[in-house]
Amino acid sequence: MAAALVVPAAPTESPPLAAWHGNWIGEGEAFGEPATATLDIGEAPDAGATQLVYRLSIAGAPVAAYAAEGICRVDGKSRVCGNWTDSHGRTRPVSGRIGPREWTANWGSADVEIGRSTYRLETPDRLIVSDSVLQDDGSWRVFAVLHYRRNKG
Repeated sequence: MAAALVVPAAPTESPPLAAWHGNWIGEGEAFGEPATATLDIGEAPDAGATQLVYRLSIAGAPVAAYAAEGICRVDGKSRVCGNWTDSHGRTRPVSGRIGPREWTANWGSADVEIGRSTYRLETPDRLIVSDSVLQDDGSWRVFAVLHYRRNKG
């Protein structure tokens, strides 16, 4: 009897944003006020895409709340594209790049506003997200910085 030839299965690649996948809990500042947030990042129902679900609460009187959901894809050149829809009914295009520890998402359009969000993994369980908006003079104004920890519970 001849020995059976075993062909190993091709290794499966992690999704490009897999390091960011998880449930994150954040604290920091938004619009000059203390803020807390949650960020759930995972595989979207749409194969090959990543979904983000974001909830922000800003302290102050009155307390402000903001929510958004996004879907994005990463191509073979580490470019990110997708859409972001918020609780104010706005949908914005998203584009950007992903590196080993940093993911930059540019969002919006010139007729409304242009923004940038940077997701930087400090460690596998620590994430810093910084949000900025483009000013008329070409500079970027940071309006939120949140420090997240991965929720393992």
